[in-house]
Amino acid sequence: MPRTRKRITNRGTMADSEMRKAADICLQENQSIRSVAASFNICHVSLSRYIKKLKLHQNGRGDKPVFGYRAHNKVFNQFQENQLSEYIKNSADMYFGLSPTAIRKLAFDFSLKLNLKVPKNWTDNEHAGIDWFTAFLKRNPTLSIRQPEATSISRAMNFNPANIKLFMDKYESVLLKYKFEAQHIYNLDETGITTVQNTEKVVALKGKKQIGAITSGERGTLVTMCLAVNATGNFIPPMFIFPRVNYKDFFIRGGPTGCIGAANKSGWMQGEEFLIFMKHFANYVRPSVDRKILVLLDNHESHLFLPVIDFCREVGIVLLSFPPHCSHKIQPLDRSVYGPFKKCVNQNMTAWMHNNPGKRITIYDIPHISSGAIISAATPKNILKGFSVSGIWPFNRDAFSEDEYAPSTVTDIMIDIQTQTSSELVKNVETTPTIQPEKIILNDVDQQPSKILITPEHIKPYPKVQFQEKALKKRGRKKGKTAILTDTPEKIELENKVTNTAKRSLQFKENKKKSRKIKKLKTVPKKNKKKIVDSEEEDETFCLVCGDTYSNSKNKETWIQCLKCKFWAHENCTDLTKMTAFYKCDNCEADEVGA
Repeated sequence: MPRTRKRITNRGTMADSEMRKAADICLQENQSIRSVAASFNICHVSLSRYIKKLKLHQNGRGDKPVFGYRAHNKVFNQFQENQLSEYIKNSADMYFGLSPTAIRKLAFDFSLKLNLKVPKNWTDNEHAGIDWFTAFLKRNPTLSIRQPEATSISRAMNFNPANIKLFMDKYESVLLKYKFEAQHIYNLDETGITTVQNTEKVVALKGKKQIGAITSGERGTLVTMCLAVNATGNFIPPMFIFPRVNYKDFFIRGGPTGCIGAANKSGWMQGEEFLIFMKHFANYVRPSVDRKILVLLDNHESHLFLPVIDFCREVGIVLLSFPPHCSHKIQPLDRSVYGPFKKCVNQNMTAWMHNNPGKRITIYDIPHISSGAIISAATPKNILKGFSVSGIWPFNRDAFSEDEYAPSTVTDIMIDIQTQTSSELVKNVETTPTIQPEKIILNDVDQQPSKILITPEHIKPYPKVQFQEKALKKRGRKKGKTAILTDTPEKIELENKVTNTAKRSLQFKENKKKSRKIKKLKTVPKKNKKKIVDSEEEDETFCLVCGDTYSNSKNKETWIQCLKCKFWAHENCTDLTKMTAFYKCDNCEADEVGA
């Protein structure tokens, strides 16, 4: 069966209003059917049939005539197809979009629920046909097949009206307090640049199964770049962090004008390197206590480095952090700069590989390759657009529509980051988007609605996660929050956090030494080949975090063992986000990072 039928005549294409107008001329002005049909460029036979049906309708012996062709085997009416279309849009807004196969299955189940007549192949395959799906997309031009972007559960849950409102409140208070203008507002963030580029599409022989493209290696080496942009469309020369122990000036040879560099073992941004960048930033911006500068940044650990906070307070820089896991929506650099930048870097790397056949891109080539990419991506137009769509400048509380918050409704909770206790989790005031039409309007050819309105949601409900109260009360690592980092209360809180972390680390090392001494076995001469173990010392196990013994444990209190060092700790003392079958304690993870 052809999927696209080609018309060979124009019959049935005229609007019903034009046909009615021609019929009225024949009836009221007594003109001949042939002459009127010729003037309207329609078939005189079609006009004759229409007039006969119109007369019967006027005499009360027939329905109102409808001109044109209508599908005789259409499964759903217009209202039912609108229900399917709205359900598909809502599911995609909640980041639980439906694939073409899932939509065809849903259409079949929906037709069964409505007791509709369906083609035989629907019943045999238990899903709608591919022809129906193709025609459905044509009848609903607002729908198309898209490739979704992977989004973590943390981002979907934390980007909600409560978190954004709290950030906007703090941001507005800072604007009013210091009277910041566009030239005083900056956003900074880091991004990773690898020595292996993503391949681009190329033109090749049609039908060939595999098309290759040369890259620098299988796995690349990461170099971190930190960039700051201004709400007026300017940017500060970037900083590159190389995975080397000692930094040399030739690392940034050929890089953007005015850029600087640093090095550490990992190549990631750390507290000491971030302090270097902030001094570089202050050298260009020239802030002062009387002329303060606002910097918007995320809650990365390096940004909470106490010497950085002290330096910013001293020179007149106000630091405001974004809510956790919301930078993909509210950070200007992520919205409009880093996407084009990565694309330009890939294009420049591909051109470099073509111009240098047989050579590999090294980390020392990245500054030169990134130089042109920054100029092409960090344009005033892109930077201004990033600040605008995120509601930063011009200031706009309502920059995000309700459908952008739809993913957070899946968990049915919101995080109130003002209190950071077990009462943080409160019920979401937003409701899941549902289709509830107040008025149902159907054509004469449509089927009559049933007493109980059946929607696709009855077949496949919108995804919902119900959290148990026990899970909500579990302890874990303290979550980040939006905060004015240079304010005195926030600085004191950071100082207390650093002090407590240092105490816990020292206590952890002492407990580890004690555990090794207690676990040490006492053996007899080798000829007996038997070990004598002190049972009291064997039973006495210390928690790696709090130092409490196993004998003092509460009733039914759970302990967990580190996969690497084999020592034990209370489940409540550990980070609940790491509670897997392959749990590793903080000390072992720190050793791996240091290695």
